[in-house]
Amino acid sequence: MPIRTVGMLLALVLPTCGCALLAKKPPTPAARIDGTALARTSPSPNEHFYLIVFGSQDALRRPKYTHTFATLIHTVESPGQAPQVETHTISWFPATADIHPLRRYVEPGHNFTLPETLDIVLGNRESVDVWGPYEVWHGFAFRFLTQKAFLESGAIGYQCDDSIGEAARTGDGCSCTHAISDMDPVYPRWRYPLFEYGHSAARTLVRRFMHSPVTIQGCTTHDWLIERIGLNAYPIERRQYHGRIVPFEPGDAGLDAR
Repeated sequence: MPIRTVGMLLALVLPTCGCALLAKKPPTPAARIDGTALARTSPSPNEHFYLIVFGSQDALRRPKYTHTFATLIHTVESPGQAPQVETHTISWFPATADIHPLRRYVEPGHNFTLPETLDIVLGNRESVDVWGPYEVWHGFAFRFLTQKAFLESGAIGYQCDDSIGEAARTGDGCSCTHAISDMDPVYPRWRYPLFEYGHSAARTLVRRFMHSPVTIQGCTTHDWLIERIGLNAYPIERRQYHGRIVPFEPGDAGLDAR
């Protein structure tokens, strides 16, 4: 890559990283949950939780047309019956679903459902990459649901670049990626840099989850859930994780591990 091009990229990236170090993180209760205490509890043996991570972007990878979102699937098994399945999605958009990347102020946010989100991003002609479903331990599921409830409480709004402007000063807004990563009790925001967005932001989230004792069977995917929740009806691209895995073991504390 030409030196001039490298210099231009650094000029864009370094200020964002620097601002992220000082940006105020919203006071989500999800990051303050005692993972060690959760690890001592046990779910019902017929309950399971699975995670799917999504990243979308248009052909030009324009920030206005990119998104990162995740879905938690809760299943309950009953003898002689098909498992009951329910989904919980974190998909943080401005309430209008119209992203303005250069805005420096927080606007009302809204957490969209999975079908709503897919309709939005596919309507924008974005390609959708999907990782999972991976089985995750119940403590991570509790942390995820706590973060979802925090977003839906109206406590914070949306700002595409939350490393600067109002969101950075006050901690009253966040981007779509940080709407998920803010539940991490260990890694600060600068470990989820905003120069990664769309597909790359989703890959970073998956790598973080795999490097923590979060997944029960590592990168094993439970493909039967794809059809069960209707994802097979959408033009999505399945992706596989290849890298280090730290699986959950009883007594672990989920994302509390580095």
